[in-house]
Amino acid sequence: MSLDVCSTNYFNPTGFKVTISKENYPYLSFNAQQIQHPSMDINAVDTGFKLATIPFTGDRIEFGTVAIEALLDEDLKVYGEVFNWMKRNLEVPHKLNSGVAYNNGSTELADYSDIRISVLTNANNANREFVYRNAFPVSLGDIAFNASEEQSFITCTIGFRFDYFDFI
Repeated sequence: MSLDVCSTNYFNPTGFKVTISKENYPYLSFNAQQIQHPSMDINAVDTGFKLATIPFTGDRIEFGTVAIEALLDEDLKVYGEVFNWMKRNLEVPHKLNSGVAYNNGSTELADYSDIRISVLTNANNANREFVYRNAFPVSLGDIAFNASEEQSFITCTIGFRFDYFDFI
């Protein structure tokens, strides 16, 4: 199999689409401006052997936090969606549901939701996906109100933790 480097299309930084339970969080999916894909670390296990320590592959994967920078609308609908989700997670006992939008057919909103980041080709077709399983918000970032700044739109960073991710 030969490698044709000349025909490589490089990843466009705007070539992504976010999907998070469209029924429950439509504004967050639509207003995502930037996503920070988290790190994935396997800690080495140091084992002593005579006069040296030898590292071996670890047995656990640790994931960072998915950070989504969302464009805020003047009604703060994105902020409200995440605020209510976080508040509900503290007030209602958790029900693990493997990313299903509802728990056991009830009308209660789920504590966890899958987040899909579709990587788009130059023709805006979905090519690959990152799927963060059983994600839930852990931080709702600052909002900077600044009357002296040039005309720009306000954003807010939202952090999510998750069980694991698939790269499809």
